[in-house]
Amino acid sequence: MSEQTQAIVQKVKELAVLPQVVYQVMELTNNPNATARDLERVISIDQGMSARVLNTVNSAYYGLPRKIASIKDAVVLLGFKTIRNLAMTASVFDLFVGKTDRQNLRRGKWWRHAIDTALCCRLIASQMPNLSPDEAYTAGLLHDIGKPLLDRYADAPYEQVEELMAQGVPEIEAEREVFGCDHAELGREISLHWGFPEKLAEAIGAHHAQCATGLIEPQLTALTALGNSIAHWLRLPEHAEDEFLFSIPNWIYETLHLQPSNLRPLKLACEAELHASPLNALSR
Repeated sequence: MSEQTQAIVQKVKELAVLPQVVYQVMELTNNPNATARDLERVISIDQGMSARVLNTVNSAYYGLPRKIASIKDAVVLLGFKTIRNLAMTASVFDLFVGKTDRQNLRRGKWWRHAIDTALCCRLIASQMPNLSPDEAYTAGLLHDIGKPLLDRYADAPYEQVEELMAQGVPEIEAEREVFGCDHAELGREISLHWGFPEKLAEAIGAHHAQCATGLIEPQLTALTALGNSIAHWLRLPEHAEDEFLFSIPNWIYETLHLQPSNLRPLKLACEAELHASPLNALSR
């Protein structure tokens, strides 16, 4: 790791923190002895998170016969796993808010893509053995977390990356030229700093990998990379399907035991998931 990268990582570690309530929610949802009342106490402390949870449970997606006004009822109806995803999503949102119109536009696109990727990853994982849809959702949501952190904390403006990209330089290379590191590398470092499991940090740090060499648990990483690709594909319909399929490294197909012919049905399923999910409201 270069000195410049170390400086950025250290600065981010000092400043970028997830709210304590998120750590508590994650711990409780992994605790078999935790109750809905325990989770209610934690979530109710955060007004923004409470509002987003209630807005979601009352959305048309769930079609409940009555309006839900308490966090406890929301927890009971949605379940711990859904509440965990909502808590993580609501908290990460704040990192994608900019101070200028240009920042908001850029980070807004990143945020929408984060939600898209999270939903795609969860859907794909639900159709595969030995993969947790909830872990997949978190990996998809956080796979590009390094971008807003670079935009927020690095010494150089992210506009310099955009200028290089406009000249045809790939995003990862442009970030390395401007910052001395890229968003995937930074995302891995901050994930470890936040105490996330190694396999989650690996999925975030290696979602642009061109091979599986050195990966400890390649399945989650391959899934995250595929979810990221399909999420981009869904927002860029002008790209030819053949071009898209060709761009996916072979190790992803091999790791997930897929063929290119499997991706069209997956894309359609992901597209339906994005349209149906109440989390779409959080990406606007």
